[in-house]
Amino acid sequence: MEKIAAEKESPIFVPSVTTRFFALFGNPLGFTASPWMHNHVFRKLGMDCLYSPYEIPEDGLETVVKNMGAFHIAGANVTMPFKAKVSKYLDALAESARTTEVVNTISVDADGKKTGHNTDGEGFVRSLYDQMKLDVPNLKYVLFGTGGAASAIACSLASKGVRTILTLCRDESSPHVENFRKHLDAHFPGVCTIRKMTDASIRNDVAGRDVIINATKVGMFPKVDDVLFDTSVLGPDHVVCDVIYNPKETRLLVEAKKRGCRTLSGLWMLVYQGAEAFRLWTGVTPPTDYMFETACRFFTERA
Repeated sequence: MEKIAAEKESPIFVPSVTTRFFALFGNPLGFTASPWMHNHVFRKLGMDCLYSPYEIPEDGLETVVKNMGAFHIAGANVTMPFKAKVSKYLDALAESARTTEVVNTISVDADGKKTGHNTDGEGFVRSLYDQMKLDVPNLKYVLFGTGGAASAIACSLASKGVRTILTLCRDESSPHVENFRKHLDAHFPGVCTIRKMTDASIRNDVAGRDVIINATKVGMFPKVDDVLFDTSVLGPDHVVCDVIYNPKETRLLVEAKKRGCRTLSGLWMLVYQGAEAFRLWTGVTPPTDYMFETACRFFTERA
């Protein structure tokens, strides 16, 4: 894998009137790897582009999105708290955003038309194919969580032909669960079964499944010692995945490795969803190994 040149060896990039700007809309944005990752790739590929974070107030989303063209913003990522709100200010939604009703990427065409996409699910599934070499459609999945990331993952798995996804949640009556159920049943009826997460259900349901996915925030920095369930239910036949990328290797993944499981860090999902956004904006498929290396360096230098 090619090593990244030290920062001091890279010339300072000075944008000009021909520079294409890309944005990240969210709040707060104090700790985000996306500008670091995308700007390194732009420099590596010699592209006249710049990616910047825009921490905007909740009541400013409409104004910012509607005026992207005025500020030469050619595409954007969207993160919390705007992923479920931004669609009303766009001209169209891609299938990935229609099925989840969540947008994390905005592409802008030559006529200024803004289309919303959700690259999270596609990014996760691509990491299963490319990094784990899995036969994705023919495996059985347990998915923990019913939020935006879980919905994107479930819809993308189902779109690839997965026939059975068991989703475990803490409260079957919560609005998150109802939204999750509505989206999946509307677009992929019969694929997803939802059950309450208990010690007994985890023990029984994990045993007969191939891929275990944590799509919750349990184990995320700063609560890095938290683990979602008793990992004694895991064994060498399991592939265990986390959507969390800070830390790069959660306690769940550490314990799963000890039990002989193959594991997948959420950092790969971050990389592949970013790579898909990059492709939508520029028409260029970026080097994912290089993106992963830059993301690792970002977190290492801020540890």
